Amino acid sequence: MYTKRKGMLFVFGIVCIFVLAACGGGNTGEKEEATAETASDTEETFTFKVAGQYPEDHPNTQALKKFKETVEQESNGAITLDLYPAAQLGDYTLVYEEIMRGTIDMGLISIPTDFDERLAINWVNYLAESYDVARDVYAPDSFFYQTNEKLNEEAGVKYLGFHVEGFGGIGAMEALEKPTEPGVDKGIQLRVPPIEMYKVTAEDLGFRTVSIPYAELYQAMQTGVADGWAGGPPVANYHDVGDLITHYYQYNDFFEMVPMLMNMDKWESIGEENQQIIQDAAQTMMEESFNIAEENDQIYRDKMAENDIEIITFSDEELKKLADYTRETTWPKLKETLGDDIYNGLTEEYQ
Repeated sequence: MYTKRKGMLFVFGIVCIFVLAACGGGNTGEKEEATAETASDTEETFTFKVAGQYPEDHPNTQALKKFKETVEQESNGAITLDLYPAAQLGDYTLVYEEIMRGTIDMGLISIPTDFDERLAINWVNYLAESYDVARDVYAPDSFFYQTNEKLNEEAGVKYLGFHVEGFGGIGAMEALEKPTEPGVDKGIQLRVPPIEMYKVTAEDLGFRTVSIPYAELYQAMQTGVADGWAGGPPVANYHDVGDLITHYYQYNDFFEMVPMLMNMDKWESIGEENQQIIQDAAQTMMEESFNIAEENDQIYRDKMAENDIEIITFSDEELKKLADYTRETTWPKLKETLGDDIYNGLTEEYQ
């Protein structure tokens, strides 16, 4: 009796060991699976709202779409960019303010001067008068680029680079008088951006000016409030006012470049690997845009000519004459706005 009971207890003990082992093994698998699920759940993803200011078919918007594809692909889907081109999120002044606040995450937009007058460095005319000069003046190691990084950072905005649109010219609804003679009246009322620096420069060249937001440009020219406009390269003249203007003058007075910006808090939240992906994509876009813009300047001058718009280009000597006049006559008037450090930094590059 004792022996039989002892045997039964032995068998029962063996069964318990197997049951416990099985239960333990099951728990281990569940723990491993749970751990894997937890790790997967904690891989952070980011969705950013990105503002643009040009229409869907504009080269700038096409570059922004390529930027989106590159970032999403290189981040393996960790970053998603939702694009809002054609100023869907508002005028660039509003969008810049929203990027500062973080209610809009990113933008490929012009930089206003409303929040810091020194940002008018982006609107200084004749920083360059040719693409060869522009590649140096606007390079990442240049005074211009590094100043933009610093000023935007102070505003809570990460400066990632820019997209080149082209060299600006004057689109006019009638012929200009003595276009290569600075300081001589040009005979038209010229629309300029609502930025004092741009107004002073145009007036020194000989234009009577009226300050009008870009969104109101077409109506202003259509109704005769302005006879022409400054601030746009050939592509903008062709797309935006090509049915109004009769003459286009390639002054190269303004190098149109639109910065890629990001809210600084959002930038700092994404980690170094994702930061590098975004920065690399922005730099690639910038480098490619120089060549594309130079080609597009000619392409869209040709398109305007096909539409019976008279195209007037200037020689290197004529452009240098206009640039030297502006740097000598107008730039000193900008010193108060830019501040001594920025003004001196800019002028030193031309000595």
